[in-house]
Formats: sequence, C-alpha cells, structure tokens
Amino acid sequence: MAGKAIAVDFGSKSYQALVLKDGKHGLVLERFTAGSADEATRGLAGAGIPLKGSVAGLAGRDMTLRYTQVPPSPDWQLRNLMELEIQDMSGQTGGELSADYNLLPIEDEDGGMETVLLAFARNEALDGSAGLVSGAGGSIDAHVPNCVGLYNAYMRCGPVDEDSTVCLANLGHETIDLAIVRGVDLLFVRNLAQGGKVFDDAIAAAFNVGERKAEALKKELLDVDPFSRGRYASGQAEKVTVAAGGSGSMIVSAIQSSLAFCRNQTRTPDLQLDKLLICGGTSRVKGLTGMLREALRCPVEVFDPFESVDTSKLPADEFELLDANRREAVVALGLAAGKVDGSLYQLEILPESVKRRRRFLQQTIWVAAAILVAVGLLVGIAVTEQSTADAATAAARRNQAIVAQIRSVDGQARALVEENQKLEGLIAQLAERAVPLDGTILTLRALQDTMPDEFWVNQLEVVQRAMKRDGDPRGRRTTGEPRPLVVLKGSGKDVSGGGVVDPYTRFLTQFKSWSYGGAVAPFVETKNESDGLGNSKFEWTIDFRPPVQTGPEEEQN
Repeated sequence: MAGKAIAVDFGSKSYQALVLKDGKHGLVLERFTAGSADEATRGLAGAGIPLKGSVAGLAGRDMTLRYTQVPPSPDWQLRNLMELEIQDMSGQTGGELSADYNLLPIEDEDGGMETVLLAFARNEALDGSAGLVSGAGGSIDAHVPNCVGLYNAYMRCGPVDEDSTVCLANLGHETIDLAIVRGVDLLFVRNLAQGGKVFDDAIAAAFNVGERKAEALKKELLDVDPFSRGRYASGQAEKVTVAAGGSGSMIVSAIQSSLAFCRNQTRTPDLQLDKLLICGGTSRVKGLTGMLREALRCPVEVFDPFESVDTSKLPADEFELLDANRREAVVALGLAAGKVDGSLYQLEILPESVKRRRRFLQQTIWVAAAILVAVGLLVGIAVTEQSTADAATAAARRNQAIVAQIRSVDGQARALVEENQKLEGLIAQLAERAVPLDGTILTLRALQDTMPDEFWVNQLEVVQRAMKRDGDPRGRRTTGEPRPLVVLKGSGKDVSGGGVVDPYTRFLTQFKSWSYGGAVAPFVETKNESDGLGNSKFEWTIDFRPPVQTGPEEEQN
C-alpha cells in the first residue's frame, strides 16, 4: 500500500480534499481544502494540492450496492461468479457499468455460505468525477463507496468497542451513507439518495421561499430537539421547526430500515444498536442528536475521527478550514486511510483508463521487458563473439550458424515443453477441484430424486484414496492412484412390513441409472448390512471420474 494518499469527496453542496500520510505514530494530515461544489475544479486547482493518483468517493444515485451469497469458493471461481453478476446488472441497467466486490465477515453457519458485497457505478458518473479532478491538473486512480470510507475512518481512527454494535451515519445534503459495525466486523453498508435536503424542501414549501433562503432558515432557526418543544428561541423558530421538524422522521426511518435489512442479512433478528455515530453537514442541524436519541433509544454522538489524526503539519489557514469542515471531511479521511492501510476493507471501482493502464503494467510491459532483455543478450553475445568470429575460418562460421540454429530450436522446444507441463498441471488441478464439488452436487441431486422413505443419509464426505474398480462394466482401474471419491453412509428401516432388501435394491438401481446431467453414471462400490429386524446400514463409495481402460498386462496385475 502507498505511504501517502490523496482523497477527494464531491458532495452536492461542497467538496473536501486532503493529503494523508501513514507515519510511525499514526496518520498525519499534510494538506486539506474544501469549498463549494459549484467551484470544485477552480478551488482544487487553486489549493495547490497534487491530485495525481487520487481516490474519489461515490454516493447517491451514481452507485448501487448489492449483496449476494455464495458457497466458499477459491478466488478464481468467485471471480467468475462475480463477473456473471456484473454482466447481469449491466444488462438490467442497459448502460456501461464498472464494479468491484469483496467478502463481508458474515457467514451462514447453517448453510455454510459467504456474503459478497458488490458495488456498481455508472461509467458516466466516474467520468464526471475524473473530469473535475483532471480539470485541476490531477487524475483519479480509484472510486470507493462513501460508506466504505466511513467504515475505514472508524476502524483506523474511531472509538472501536469490540463488544458493541455501532451504526455510522454520514448525513449529507442529498445522500446518507450508513455502515453497521459489530466490534471490528463490517455487517452492513447502505447508500441512500436522501439527506438534509428534506428539511430545506419542507421549509421552502411552507414559506414559499427559494432554496438558498430555505437553507438559511434551517441553519438559523430549525431546532428538532424534542426537549426544545415549548421553549423555542422565537416564534419564527417555532414556525420553522413545526414546518420542517417532521421531515426528520425520514432520516430516522432510513436508519431503522437499514438496521432491519442488516438483521435479515446477518440472520440476527435480535440485533440492537448500542450507539449511533453521526457526521456530515446535516449532522449540524440543531437538536438532531436529541431527536435521533429519542427515536432510536440509544446513545447518539458526533463522530470526529480527526481527534486521532496528527494535524500539526497543516498550514494555519488549512487548519482553520478543517476545523470548520470536520464533520463533512470524515469520508475523505476514510477514503485516504483505506489507501494507505492495506489491512482496512478494500473495495475500489476503477475507471476504464486505469484498468487499461494496470493491464499494461501487469502484462504488456513484462512482455516488452522480456523482449528487450533478449535483444540485449543477443547484442551482448554478438559483441563478445565478434573478435572470435573475425578470426575464425569460413568453416567455423558455418558451424556457429548451425549451432545457433540448433540452440534456437532447442530453446523453443524447451519453452513449449515447460508451457505444456504448466498447462497439464493447471488442468489436473482444476479437475481435482471440480470433481469433489460437482460429484457432491450430483450425489445430492440424485438422492433427492431416488431415495425412498425407508432410508436416510448419516454422512456425506469427499476423500482422497485409491479405488480398484473390478466391478465396473465400463472398464477397471488397477493403478492404485489416489483420486477424489464421494463416500455416502446411511441407514434404513422397514416402514411397510415388507423388509428393506427390495427397497434398497430399487434405491441402488435408480441411483445408478439417474440421468446425471447427461454424463456417464458414476461407479458405485457398495456395502450393506442388515440385522434381520428390519434395520440396515449401507456405505457407498462413488467415483465420478471416467474409468481407465487397461490392457492385458494390467488385467493380470
């Protein structure tokens, strides 16, 4: 991870940008600027902050978050599954999307499933942010959801309590970013396209004033604290609060619905909040903390992670600017912290230009470097051998040409052999990984369709061991080579009075003759024991790999 990061957070009303360094004793804030969203490019250019390779936040309608559950899978298989999800989402929206994903520490203990968080963003939204930064002489390397940045700010600089469930809420003008954390584990994040603008809209409608006037009345007179009822500073303050105070229920509903979604997502219906930490411009609304405390029945505090950040290197004017924008700059701090600290939660949506550059650095540049090295070696050999070649006879020169040609062919052959060996190893590895999973799934599906009521399964596992297939009519394996096998153990009981022998025979026959998706049926080695009292136990060893036909010599062995 980088030791220094530049983060930019564009809101509907304002922007914040900062330069953060990971020092020996914690995070160090080296630069900070903020200003009106209408003059973002001009303000960023005038601040003199180097914006090359910065990370930008995403929120509102520019981004979509989706959760999906998958079985525990290797990285390559998970990547393929997520690519299908991304293609499906792109088809639904009908537009160009960029996306990224990461696992959440939520595990379905009963079903053995993992939860994946996917973040999608419209490319035109990414291009919009990139255009603002490039206009100020910088560039964006990645976009990160604001709710992820909020969580990272809490993890690196917040008052983390491992025994508490905390809701983090960044209350903006038109967006709300939420993160629910239990201890250090991120349970749930959410992004809503609503915010403090609901107060402005209510005031504007009630007093028939414009947007700017409504915002001014909100800042000067609105007081939503329940304890202020009947004790307002003035009659005008009471009118404004009566007109707009009810709009605060939308913010309460957003937090309550997010908690309900989190309970459903994590399958913890008794999950309760121990604390709510708020930040963002709307958190400055007078009395909002008291209103949320009464509605949610939990402590509510202002989240200020800058208390844990070294700000001594900031110029005096930038320190004053930070002091006036501490609540609004929390997300920008979290965006930069995630960049400098690799242990934090990573979810980065990359612009297409950055993807192409990274692909070039990871692939093309190494091919070019190899070519340059080869050319350099050839040139070196040619220079070194020049004096010898001049002194050699014509016959010696012809021999050298022949040797060079042979070496070239030999080198190409060795390279092909090595590449074939790698591919064979990869194919074998993929086969060994696929057989246990596919074999288990096929076994479960076949059991669902064929197992009668008299029988049940006690144990199903995948083992690695050799299996001699003497009873397989399709061929036999005599090599003793370990291979993945599905071992099924079960029991049966006579429930009809006719015994369990005939039901067991029909069960085995139907299991072997099941369709198996059109593939050749597996080889099944069976063991069956009966106590004569209507009870039986059986063990099947199932081999889904194709049989190996052996010759006469192997048949004798």
